[in-house]
Amino acid sequence: MKKHLPLAALALLLAACSKDKDDQPKPEETGLVKTGVYAVANLVADTSATSAGNGDTLYFSLEQNKTIPKSRAQTADWDIAFVSIYNSTIVANNGTASNSPGFGGPGKGGLYLALNSGVESEYYDASQLKPKFIPGRALTDRAFREMKQVPVADNNIAGNAAIGLDHFLGGQDGWGFYDFYGTMFPDRPADEKAHVVYTLPRTVIVRTAKGRYAKLVIYSFYKDAPADPDRSHKTGYISFKYAIQMDGSKQLDIQEP
Repeated sequence: MKKHLPLAALALLLAACSKDKDDQPKPEETGLVKTGVYAVANLVADTSATSAGNGDTLYFSLEQNKTIPKSRAQTADWDIAFVSIYNSTIVANNGTASNSPGFGGPGKGGLYLALNSGVESEYYDASQLKPKFIPGRALTDRAFREMKQVPVADNNIAGNAAIGLDHFLGGQDGWGFYDFYGTMFPDRPADEKAHVVYTLPRTVIVRTAKGRYAKLVIYSFYKDAPADPDRSHKTGYISFKYAIQMDGSKQLDIQEP
């Protein structure tokens, strides 16, 4: 003869089983960095790119401190991508942004370019929309260091932001100045200093694909990050520094090792 549990007892049993299941530890994310500051030197982008077209997109995970293959573009594995001519434009992994390689995926990233007014006043000629001199790494590190927290609300960290060269072809503020005619160095040969990019001491605020926050500065996109780049230096080698806060907060006053 079959025995049946009373309905009340059955309900208690099912509830207990459900609670046991809920109490099971969830698998943790693996391979993630700790909160800290990380330097990346000579990250290899599309070294064969020319001005005739866009370079092959380079995907990078700030949370894992490594490049991500193109096959993972529709995932939340990467946080920023270097796109466009010579990989000179930075975009975020955002599934709702049509200009993001992550469009249609789960990414919820965004970007915001933060300018430090004190630093800007030292090197930038706003009337001419160009630097007065090559800013150098000391100013870049100062801008990075003084950015102690995310300076804007989330709605200003745009998922469809594309941060590229400064006012290039009518664009907006950017991370680097493209000296089309070599006007910064009129006493040097045009074939040496024309069409050269100089990085600017400006901080890129990043919301990662999974919603954490980071700050980033570009040092160079020439091989070995020359202080005074010219046409002889090879493009497609990106050097930058970033700090990432892994606890989900917007506090970016993170000490370097």
